[in-house]
Amino acid sequence: MQFKVPQDVLRPDKIVGFLTLRQLVIVGLGAGLCYSLYMILSKQYLIEIWLPPVVLVALVTGAFAFFRYHDLPFEKMILAFAEYKLNPQVRVWQKMHGDTVLSVLADVNRHEIIKTKEKVVTELERRKKLEEVSNIVDAQATKFKSHELPQDPTPEQNFQQTPKQ
Repeated sequence: MQFKVPQDVLRPDKIVGFLTLRQLVIVGLGAGLCYSLYMILSKQYLIEIWLPPVVLVALVTGAFAFFRYHDLPFEKMILAFAEYKLNPQVRVWQKMHGDTVLSVLADVNRHEIIKTKEKVVTELERRKKLEEVSNIVDAQATKFKSHELPQDPTPEQNFQQTPKQ
């Protein structure tokens, strides 16, 4: 029996109509909040008073559920904007410092960044140790060359040494 395998496996599944589970939850919460505002405010006030808060909540709900800019959801866009405004705008270059910027959008753990810095340090130490070992081997090789061992004769010397019969 053959099954149809979807081409885009990272795309979220549609639950109701064109709504994904995330969108359905957001729209449900927003609609519930709008209805609650309507029920509370419409009993005491005219339409000019209760309509703006209800419309505002509906617009914010729609933005959180459906708005995407450069394939970035609205909530991540707000977090990126807040991060941009809160972080310093001037960057200062410092030699040999691994400038790591922790982002609210990154899924990286802070301990992993510290381990990465440690790996860079150990990489430099490893290169220094390799250079030291290389210098020691070179020094030993020069000592060994002074006590040269007899070498194998070349083919020409072999030919000359063979007795004629």
